[in-house]
Amino acid sequence: MKKKFLQRIGVAVISGAMVVSALAGCGNNAKTDKSSTVSTAKSASTKSGTSSAATGSDAKKFSGVKLVYWSSWEATEPQGMVVAEAVEAYEKETGVDIELEFKGRKGIKEGLIPALDANQQVDFFDGQGNKSNYGDRIINLEDLVKEHNYEPRTNPTMIALFRSYHDGVLKEIPFQFRANAYLYNKKLFKQAGIEKAPANWDEFLTACQKLKDAGITPITTDDAYVPQAFGMHLGRLAGVKGLKEIINGNGWDRPEVLQTANDLADLAAKGYFSELVASNVYPTGQNTEFATGKVAMYCVGTYMVNEVKNITGPDFEWGFFSYPAVNNGVNGTETMVIGGQSFAITSKCQNKEAAFGFIEKMTRGEFDAKLARESISISADTENKNWPEQLADVKPYFDNCKEIMGNAESNPEITPALKENLIKLYSGKITGAEFVENMKKAAGK
Repeated sequence: MKKKFLQRIGVAVISGAMVVSALAGCGNNAKTDKSSTVSTAKSASTKSGTSSAATGSDAKKFSGVKLVYWSSWEATEPQGMVVAEAVEAYEKETGVDIELEFKGRKGIKEGLIPALDANQQVDFFDGQGNKSNYGDRIINLEDLVKEHNYEPRTNPTMIALFRSYHDGVLKEIPFQFRANAYLYNKKLFKQAGIEKAPANWDEFLTACQKLKDAGITPITTDDAYVPQAFGMHLGRLAGVKGLKEIINGNGWDRPEVLQTANDLADLAAKGYFSELVASNVYPTGQNTEFATGKVAMYCVGTYMVNEVKNITGPDFEWGFFSYPAVNNGVNGTETMVIGGQSFAITSKCQNKEAAFGFIEKMTRGEFDAKLARESISISADTENKNWPEQLADVKPYFDNCKEIMGNAESNPEITPALKENLIKLYSGKITGAEFVENMKKAAGK
């Protein structure tokens, strides 16, 4: 089969040029994504030839079938390059003709729904998890999942999460998972005499003090990620439901908020945060403090490992631990902030079996493992046991996750005030009580 122009670019010309990727759904809206679009459209004569060739007993399963696939990746990203390889392999195996268009995060976010509403052909797409805003533009996948016996090889907690986005119905297939909590530098922990990752708040405080005593700054963050630790700490105290109620309902006067603010203010008072935390604009803290080995811990998603790999190099000793259990908490390290990207099939698709077949190829076996390896991410296929070395510490926590926690950024109207006041809290400029009062004022209370 004739190779597509895009695949020649993505696989042959720039293979090995693994550009740092910004994982959208996994990342933060503060990041800027390229929205370049590359199409693999074939000429009408080529399409016609493909259709006429789909005759005879030796015809492949999907000969004559044309699918349009919009991807949220760029052609030059590790993820985009693996996708291009998977498309080429799937075409050769099945005879399907896939027009692959790399739209980037912005292209999917801003362009896909208008395209579907204008009756443009887009058969399936990938992007940030939780596509509930697509409504009936995407289809129920339960029957396809059952027919393919797909579910047994997917983390059950993740499947439950993605069903929850659509009132218990599976309408998107999760892949390229991520976990959010503390990434840390094992070399610095060893220098400070810390032998194991902290499991509770007292152990966390002890680790911070040992790092400080060894002349190592314990924690840093950036403006884009300041809500991460706050949300996890609050979720430990208020529970998954309580966290959502507080953030979305502006329940800033609840006692769990004050305890969270006081606990984090205590970190600042003891000198555990970087002195630069007040001025760090993403990705300053991530790139110039943590990735260079100047700071020991950073609360963020596992996607950061891929983002900073050109800075850390191959010798960086990556560690990970779930957010510690806190005093008076209602859950522990088995409750985590995890998520992922996902595929969905549109209601425009005329050959759902062919589209699902590609999704299965991309999220199982060889290409799932390759995606995890090249982008340093978490496999979707539970039979792919060999995670990237940098994420080895994540696996036991991820496998033990029983409940998924949201984050502190689900209320866009209050997020700017939350970030502003958390920066003040982490830099020691306000107390826990002042944080609460500031948030109540921001919410109009």
